[in-house]
Amino acid sequence: MNQNNQTLILGLGNEVLGDEALGLKIVDDLKHSYTSPGLEYAKAANGGIEILDFINDYRELVIIDTISTNSGRPGDIYYFTPDDYRETLHLSSEHDINFLTAIKTGETLGFKIPRNIDILAVEITHNMQLGETFSHIIYNRYDEILDEILNFIRKKVEPGTAHICASIRKKKK
Repeated sequence: MNQNNQTLILGLGNEVLGDEALGLKIVDDLKHSYTSPGLEYAKAANGGIEILDFINDYRELVIIDTISTNSGRPGDIYYFTPDDYRETLHLSSEHDINFLTAIKTGETLGFKIPRNIDILAVEITHNMQLGETFSHIIYNRYDEILDEILNFIRKKVEPGTAHICASIRKKKK
């Protein structure tokens, strides 16, 4: 990764599990539609210890992932910070360390962890079905989801130029 870049937008997902590919698709679309000095995009399949190689040396990090809760509506977008982190689908794994442990491990090992970390988690119906297409609900809401995430990123990168993202809300614990 280029150490001159200040902000990394990291999409997490699985390309063959339908809605779980959402973070990856969003990053692909943002990369082609929104550029700014100091902004870089990357994609990863999970958020365990391997995430340290992606985030090292960045000042700010925005993670785009998916989440499956009991009360959400597919397409809803939730905002977390490491302080109020809730497990999203790719930042936690029973086969690897979770995101917070990876961050703490990275700090101990001397990685330069971003000082500002934002996590945007899009609600999906987690059904573990193989497929490379989104569910009907996510497909129909995709432009709306992409616009809200783009506005959030613009607000971070260009303070004062983007409207406040009213539909991205903090998920209550």
